[in-house]
Amino acid sequence: MFGYIRPVRPDMLVGDDELYSAVYCGLCRYSGRHVTHASRFLLNYDFAFLAVLRASLTNEEIRTERVRCPYKFRKRSSAVCDGAFASAAGYFGILTYYKLLDDLNDERGWKKFGKKFLLPLASRMRKKARALGTDEKLVTKPLEDLAALEKEGKEHGNVSPDRAADCFARLTAGIASEGLTGTDADIARQCGYHIGRFVYLIDALDDLEEDAKSGNFNPFLLRYGSLSDAQSHADEIRTTLEDSMRVFSRTYALRCGPVLTPLDRIIFNIADLGGKAAVARVLSGRNNRKAKRNLK
Repeated sequence: MFGYIRPVRPDMLVGDDELYSAVYCGLCRYSGRHVTHASRFLLNYDFAFLAVLRASLTNEEIRTERVRCPYKFRKRSSAVCDGAFASAAGYFGILTYYKLLDDLNDERGWKKFGKKFLLPLASRMRKKARALGTDEKLVTKPLEDLAALEKEGKEHGNVSPDRAADCFARLTAGIASEGLTGTDADIARQCGYHIGRFVYLIDALDDLEEDAKSGNFNPFLLRYGSLSDAQSHADEIRTTLEDSMRVFSRTYALRCGPVLTPLDRIIFNIADLGGKAAVARVLSGRNNRKAKRNLK
C-alpha cells in the first residue's frame, strides 16, 4: 500500500479531523515501539485508513491521551487502539518487506544496489510484525498469484487490469476481515477488496510513464497497447477507480446506524472525497509532466 488513500481535511468536522490526526499519531507511535523506529518515517495514509476501518469494523474503543511528539517538539493528542494498531502496523511491516523484494526484482544498477542495504531493516520489520500475530499467508499467497500474472503478462500480454488488481484486492480483503465472522466479515471483506483494487490500479496509473520506459509490468499498458493509448483513456481509468470507492462506501454503509459516528464520517470522507482527490492528483501530475515536455 502506497499512501494514496487520505482524507480531504478541509471538508472534515474539527473533531473528526482531530481524531484522525490522533489515530495517525497513535499508529506512528505503536509502529515505532512494536515494529521498528524506522517505520515512523515510512508509515503512510493507507495504513492509517486501515487502522480506522479495523477499529470501526471491530467496534474497538479509541481513547486519546496527550503525549510529547519527538518530531513536532510539542504535546499532541494520540490515540490508543491496540487491536487496530497491531493489525495495521503488523501488515505494514510484512508488506514493506515484500515490497522491497519486488523492487529488487524490478530495479537495475545503483537503485538495486542501494535497496539491498535496506533488506536487513525490512527483514527485521517482518520479524517484529510476525510477533504481533499477523498471518503472513494473507500476504504471500496473493503476491505469489500476482507475480505469476505479471510473468504471464510479460510473456503473453493477456493480463487485464481487473485480473491483476484482483490479486492485491484479495490481500487487503483478507487483512480487513481477519478475525471477524458472519455479516461483519462479509462487509469487511468487500470493503478491503475495493480498497486494494483502488490502490493497485491507481499505483499502476501513477507508474505508467516509468513502466513504459523501464519495461516493467503495467496492466494498463497491456490493456491499451501503448503509453499514449493508455493516457488517452484516462477518463475510462478514472471511472473504474472511482467505481471501486463507490462500492466500498455502499458496502460500508450497510453496517452504519441512523446516526454516523466520527469514525463513519472519517471513512466516508476518505472514500467519497479522498478517492476522487487521489485520482485527480495522479492525473494532474501526469498532465503537468506532459506539459513540461511539450515546452522543451
